[in-house]
Amino acid sequence: MDHRLTLSQYKLTNFLACQRRFQLRSLRRLPWPASPLPERTEQVLQQGQDFHQLLERHFLGLHISLASIEDGRIQQWWRAFQAHNPVQHLLPSARFLPETGLTVPLGNHLLYGRFDLLVTGEDDEGRPFAHVFDWKTGKPIIAADLQLRWQTRLYLALLAEGGSAFWPQAVPFAPEQIRLTYWFVQEPEAPITIGYSTTEHATNWNELQQIAAQLDEAFTANIWPLTEDWNHCRECAYQIYCGRQGVGTAVPELDEAEEPDTPNEQLLTPELP
Repeated sequence: MDHRLTLSQYKLTNFLACQRRFQLRSLRRLPWPASPLPERTEQVLQQGQDFHQLLERHFLGLHISLASIEDGRIQQWWRAFQAHNPVQHLLPSARFLPETGLTVPLGNHLLYGRFDLLVTGEDDEGRPFAHVFDWKTGKPIIAADLQLRWQTRLYLALLAEGGSAFWPQAVPFAPEQIRLTYWFVQEPEAPITIGYSTTEHATNWNELQQIAAQLDEAFTANIWPLTEDWNHCRECAYQIYCGRQGVGTAVPELDEAEEPDTPNEQLLTPELP
């Protein structure tokens, strides 16, 4: 087995929640033994994916007409975006990169993230900046919780470590020049922007390296323990493999933009010195 993994936010979250779930899903690739999602849930997920594709086309410079959007809810979201576009304040000379992936080395592994929209440019003082925008069609989340999420931590760390791949002069982005904005369709007038700092990045990157080391230890010992927090089991479809069906079930959190376990798009990997 190849022990070199490409780690997305979902794999990191699964590994930290339950190493056995990580092994079953990402290594053994056992079928996800879940019941079919309710029709309404499937519809919500599809609407989220369609909205992401709509904004991708928009930032690629394609014309979007309201009449071309057949779904009424997505029409409503598009109107909200037009009225409260969180990107419009950025410099007109900025570069817009929708649905862009980035990988950087992490020990024996790779970190991977896919940005809904990456904007790069220079500020008024000539310093290169990177600003990620993430579109959310689900329930709004408070800033304090977003700050702790692996999506936030991973995206910021990726740009601090490998963002120079997006800059012509290969100049790295200072952590203080990196931002991440979450835009929720249910609260379009209140986007949440999270900054970064050199101190935060040092802490963040150190923890990521520790996780990579834990992964290596798990591979060496071939031991993948079950979580001690049974709350994770209630949202896990692998209960049947672990004999924990008795803990009950809960509806897992849905994310319309979840990445596949093996991304099939071309990954952008910066050259190393």
